[in-house]
Amino acid sequence: MILEKIVDFFWYYVMNLRKYEKKLSKYQGYGNRTIVAFKRENNLEWNTINKILKKLVIIDGLELRNRLRELYKENQELFDDPKTYISHFGPVGKSGGFILNQFSHCFPGKATQLIDSTKVSKLTDNSNVIFLDDFIGTGQQGIDFIKVLGYSLNSSTKPYLFAICGTQKGIKKINDYNSKFKIRTSLVFDKPDDFLLEKDSQTLTAKEKKTIRDFHSLIGFEQNNKYHLGLPLAFFYSTPDNSLGILWNDKNPYEMNGIKKEWYGLIPRKY
Repeated sequence: MILEKIVDFFWYYVMNLRKYEKKLSKYQGYGNRTIVAFKRENNLEWNTINKILKKLVIIDGLELRNRLRELYKENQELFDDPKTYISHFGPVGKSGGFILNQFSHCFPGKATQLIDSTKVSKLTDNSNVIFLDDFIGTGQQGIDFIKVLGYSLNSSTKPYLFAICGTQKGIKKINDYNSKFKIRTSLVFDKPDDFLLEKDSQTLTAKEKKTIRDFHSLIGFEQNNKYHLGLPLAFFYSTPDNSLGILWNDKNPYEMNGIKKEWYGLIPRKY
């Protein structure tokens, strides 16, 4: 046991993984977790962990608000139109509501334009409505909510979906659905290496990808998450369903070599 600890800390310092602690500390649920504990509890290879943490993107509060400001600046004429209203994408209590709240702090002068998504049916003719959200992943959840909104939106209303970030495939899927929504994002994930487990991704080896998929299967993750994309992504307050499962799954029971264990997530969703 002592020898294992010495080896772990040797690789931790040789690979300079300490530099990733600052990145991980951006996530509110990181707390007193450590990379060494993540390695020791889950038995991943140090080189694999290094590759994943190097690619990991955590959008903190400052970056999120700055990206909202960028979206506003790039679409200022639309935002400043007196016929434009701003709402949250998705049900009350979900990430869209959080982004709407962040927008209200960035632009307190826009308070009179903010409305609940349940009120869009009452908008005057020829209005614009901008729905805010944090992330567009597979696009399926977006389509599901657009279908719900279809019963409420006036036929003359021009709807927009503005997200902090999204995948090119997800954006395309919503566009191909032929809704009237026009989509804008501040950050787009469209490169093979943005999706760590995809065949064309070069970040991880085929063996490393298989190991991670095996872990996902072991902890029951892939069977329960149809939106998984293997993205090394988190916001400071939560992780999308599309993020790499071994990072945010936590306390999932599994058995290895006859020993019952619980998965140790570095950036757990529940904290």
